[in-house]
Amino acid sequence: MKKLLLCSLLASSLVYGEQRAWEFGVNGGMTSIENEDSINLDNGTFGFTIQKNREGLKPRFDFEYVSIKNDTVKLGNAGTIDEATSLIKGSINGVYEFQSTVSNFYPYILAGIGYENVSDERDLKKLTFSPKDGNFESHPFMQGGLGIAYKIPNNNIVLRAEAKLLQIIGGDKEENNEIITVVGIGIPFGAIPKPPAPKLIIKDSDGDGVMDELDKCPGTPKGVAVDGSGCPLPEPKAPQIIKETIPMSFDNNECPVKIDGPDRDRDGVEDDVDQCPNTPCDFTVDSKGCPVKANLRIHFETDKARITEQSRQLVERFADFLVTNRGSLVHIVGHTDWRASDNYNMILSKKRSKSVRDALIELGVSSSRLSTEGKGESEPMATNKTEEGMALNRRIEVKLSYPQEIDKGGVK
Repeated sequence: MKKLLLCSLLASSLVYGEQRAWEFGVNGGMTSIENEDSINLDNGTFGFTIQKNREGLKPRFDFEYVSIKNDTVKLGNAGTIDEATSLIKGSINGVYEFQSTVSNFYPYILAGIGYENVSDERDLKKLTFSPKDGNFESHPFMQGGLGIAYKIPNNNIVLRAEAKLLQIIGGDKEENNEIITVVGIGIPFGAIPKPPAPKLIIKDSDGDGVMDELDKCPGTPKGVAVDGSGCPLPEPKAPQIIKETIPMSFDNNECPVKIDGPDRDRDGVEDDVDQCPNTPCDFTVDSKGCPVKANLRIHFETDKARITEQSRQLVERFADFLVTNRGSLVHIVGHTDWRASDNYNMILSKKRSKSVRDALIELGVSSSRLSTEGKGESEPMATNKTEEGMALNRRIEVKLSYPQEIDKGGVK
């Protein structure tokens, strides 16, 4: 048993900090098989489990071996006789985990069916001197139980303690039930497949470089220069002397100077190459100076999806930028810190990204440009061991993309 636990701990170092599709568990404990008069947890129990990690009800296979200590049956004045020496059980169960207000702890319940094989089973009804005793035979069974799990911080290793009540199906004894108590460790394995990226169907009927869904001036003649909404640009006016302003980030901090050459929006791309002038310096830009990705420092309270008043102004400035620059699609990704279970954090991150999407729509951004995703705790940008690090991990990232290879009639 010690060697098995040691191997499990060594295997855990290979999956440290990664979210996995399966969980392999080893456990040990005690079982009571004679519960008519009292509960006697005196039979050693060892086993393993394989569980599929997903949202909602999680399927789990259990294998258990029970070494029976008190394996004799009283036969009245005839003395005693060996009834069985061990039990081998296999079962299929469903596990449902509850959200918990206690960090890293979460309770769960389980239920399932299986089959129990009894070693050295005897038909006690054939003993004429003990006609009242029944059989101790191999039978199917059903079981239910509850447990509590603890997730070790910063990785997915799980410590579990659970208790189950097993009821034999079709047995002859009225007390054909068992009480099982075990503790164990769960080791995650198996990568979670990423869903394929959605294919965009883009149409630009007038060939002006703005997709039909965003084009406010359809039918623009070919060759006419248009703005981000697909409408013809006004005739050039006489040059005016405009006082240069210092570029500011979304949270009203002065943008740092990134290169020595002329770079009016301070995005790191020189003005004569920059095809997206006035890009906020919060964004990472491509070689043409067009925004690609930004970490919006939108703050959320612990366990909340509501945008704080402190971050509301930042969302408004981002919405102004999107309304002015209409040629992009926006993907909003929510993140959390590591507290609570994987399932709970995934749901919370989706709620946070949806809150930002709803706020942008209220501020005039077209819903057709916006998509959302939740990453849960799987991609931290700072340590989860400090309050400051956890605050950074409770964040929103935005990714901008642009229609590629746009021809008249659209592309897929």
